[in-house]
Amino acid sequence: MTGCIFVLIGPSGVGKTTLASLAHSDGLAERIITCTTRSVRPNESPGQDYFFFTLDEFTDRERNGEFVENEWIHGYRYGVLIRELSEVLQSGHRAVISLGYGGAERLKHLWPDQVTILGILPPSSDSLRQRLKARGTQDAEMLLRLRAIDQEFHTVQALADYMVVNDQLATAYQQLQQILSVGASSLMTNH
Repeated sequence: MTGCIFVLIGPSGVGKTTLASLAHSDGLAERIITCTTRSVRPNESPGQDYFFFTLDEFTDRERNGEFVENEWIHGYRYGVLIRELSEVLQSGHRAVISLGYGGAERLKHLWPDQVTILGILPPSSDSLRQRLKARGTQDAEMLLRLRAIDQEFHTVQALADYMVVNDQLATAYQQLQQILSVGASSLMTNH
């Protein structure tokens, strides 16, 4: 049996990582560890939250063809190692991962029958501003992210197989649970 991957997309600070973490901790899906060149945040552990690489290390891995997707997001490199995805698909398991828009598109193109894209949106740009501020996002970075919001909303709507508005975390998580259940059943019966 072939596994399936649920990809969460949406603006930074909308709750993608939180929703994915809830699904992982509840045993609804496996977690795929992604790579980044940004610094470790105080609440993160290398190898558990991300694989943290220097820019040189990341570039070497890119040259070696180790990434299925990688991109610049807000000044940092992010990527997913091919081996992480292949292991889930070959194991027949279900995984949830948060990716950038380009990565989500590429995964859907590579594995159209095994990848489902879920768009996660805030109820408003004001609520997103509050979330970013609470997360400790610097003013310059926040301004950059907020300027991109309208375009991101359109991109999410164009790519997503399902949409979830994260106004109340509990409600958004219930919707995610339903999508994982229905989506995985549909995917699994096709194989």
